[in-house]
Amino acid sequence: MIDFAKIYNEYEQTKNVCQFCSKYAEGDIATRFLLIRSLDSTNLKDIIRRYSKYSLEGRIKELTEKAYNSSAKISDVVEYIESQRNSLISQREEEIVGLQDVLSLIPIVNCGVRNDKVDDIVKAFVRNKSLKTIDELNAELDNNILPRVRKYSLWSYYNQTSNDIVELFLLKHSKVIPTLRKIHDIDFFLRVENKIIPFDIKFTHISDSYFDLASKGIVRDNSDALHDDFYVNLSGGNSEMEILKDFYKGYRRKSRSLNLPKIGDCDKSDIKNVLSQALIETGDLKAINFIEELKKTHQKYVPSTESELHSLEWWNYKYQGERLFCNNNRLFVFLAYRNKFTDGRELKGKTEEIGMRINLLLDNVTLANIHTVKYHYDKDSSLEGDYTALAMSTIYAE
Repeated sequence: MIDFAKIYNEYEQTKNVCQFCSKYAEGDIATRFLLIRSLDSTNLKDIIRRYSKYSLEGRIKELTEKAYNSSAKISDVVEYIESQRNSLISQREEEIVGLQDVLSLIPIVNCGVRNDKVDDIVKAFVRNKSLKTIDELNAELDNNILPRVRKYSLWSYYNQTSNDIVELFLLKHSKVIPTLRKIHDIDFFLRVENKIIPFDIKFTHISDSYFDLASKGIVRDNSDALHDDFYVNLSGGNSEMEILKDFYKGYRRKSRSLNLPKIGDCDKSDIKNVLSQALIETGDLKAINFIEELKKTHQKYVPSTESELHSLEWWNYKYQGERLFCNNNRLFVFLAYRNKFTDGRELKGKTEEIGMRINLLLDNVTLANIHTVKYHYDKDSSLEGDYTALAMSTIYAE
């Protein structure tokens, strides 16, 4: 058996959970360790009491070590977790009573907080030396800072609460082994055929960046030259964004009397929606027809087949942000509008519909239809390299 301190420290520091699992795959060492690591202190004491003669004293890391060094087998730990499932479900159900009604009343708008760093807003405020009077200071605080923080707080609540509601569907599914304590980059274990596989669940709206690459063409890579399942056809013509901007600029030049805003003055976080709405509101048939045709084409870029979802999974791994980078197995829940140039974040409140899609996915999952995703990451030199992970996904689109 691998020394506990070695495997524990290695896992806590890793950003490559898949590599960790592969390294300790022999004898299912990684699976057993991760299952034990997912137990809280009360659970660990139960395992220690049943399968060892160690004392029940110590902090959670010490208890984890004692459980790891006990005689408990994987089947024993899984059986114990199953014994806790109903209690966990009851607790979660009680916590979310009435919260679906609250979600339906929260307005979802772009919160404008980059990388979830609310502190950056405050720092910019306190360092703003242009505010020379108390009236200017209060006006900036009341009219700009506090509304942004409020929007972010409401969005965070909406995001977390919808997560909690949807995750109940996972807890109730027979193929899912739940975690009883938070474990980084793993939300649940999937029991499929004779394997137990750790997975992270990712709720994500499909971004404009994906649609722009998809509109140029995301192509399956069948060569051995690159460690990538797909590549973007950079010679595939203009992207969706480029097509929209080109039309908008030309239309604006020819219709100066309409006083359409400059592209540079528009909200960049919602630019496609802003430009398309501006064109529609002109009432000009040519502009309206252009947007309608662009929307029809846009629908084709919203994935629906297993192959299309595979390319979207690949995109989310390859272009993930470096700050929160992790190579772990993922169950993606994608959200998108088919006929709107705006992201699908507010669809996350459709928890019942999303839960039904997750159940359908899990009901039919086999080892054969879990995708192996290969990608080369180069957004950060310290993380650059070839990575491989497992992924499966479902999509809710309107």
